Amino acid sequence: MLAGWQNVAEWTLTEHQQLRFNPRQPYDFAKEQMLIPVVAAETARIAREMPIVFPLSGGLPQALVGVNHGQNMHVKEDTGHWIGRYIPAHIRRYPFMLAAVPGTEGSGSEQQYVIQFDAEASHLERPDGLALFDDQGHATETLQQIQKVLTNLERENHRTLGLVAELEAAGLLAERQIYVGEEGKGGKRLAGIRLVDEKALAALDGDTLAKLRTSGALALVYAHLLSLNNLRDGLLAQMTRADHADSAADQQPMSLDQLFEEGDDDFSFDFDS
Repeated sequence: MLAGWQNVAEWTLTEHQQLRFNPRQPYDFAKEQMLIPVVAAETARIAREMPIVFPLSGGLPQALVGVNHGQNMHVKEDTGHWIGRYIPAHIRRYPFMLAAVPGTEGSGSEQQYVIQFDAEASHLERPDGLALFDDQGHATETLQQIQKVLTNLERENHRTLGLVAELEAAGLLAERQIYVGEEGKGGKRLAGIRLVDEKALAALDGDTLAKLRTSGALALVYAHLLSLNNLRDGLLAQMTRADHADSAADQQPMSLDQLFEEGDDDFSFDFDS
């Protein structure tokens, strides 16, 4: 978590009464994120332009947006604009996120959360933005909508983790290497991830297949498999080829597994985009 993150519950009327939120900001905050967590509800849209992979250690599926650690090739370096048609929800929710209240998990009651925010985000620096609190210190409609979006995203996080667990239980995820782009034209081999094993998928019995279809796990599988076409001719592959003029291709596989342990990334807002 960034040092600037604060709990909304800790905001005071005196300190934050004039705080404004402007969602239309550059995506510079995400320029070093090579992998972005995704949820099942958005994988069909992500699959059109980003490869979707699975961490070795479990967790949410990830959209691959770069081939070098610390580089998000979907963020334009000079302007911070997003390159592509769809922006993952975990990016759009920034500068807000939900955090579990310590002591409420597994206590027999429903898990409680607080909204946190990055106090250093440019989204909160504009005086012409949307108010988050009214004069009495109550949450405005804007802040209530933010809470609704974050709550829905948190539910989808949990649902997606359950779907991944079903794929693991069915023996469908296997460690693999992938190749982004074309060999000899700036392509790069990446390791340390899991993909769906298509042979294992074809060998599933009817009952297991039916359960995966009913839960939605099978739709996640199909989105993932379709997304792998982007390794050859998607935006990332095209940009990798474009960069080839500046540097030679590195054929040594880079392990992505270590990148999945960086914790929950800071994520822009309009979830309905």
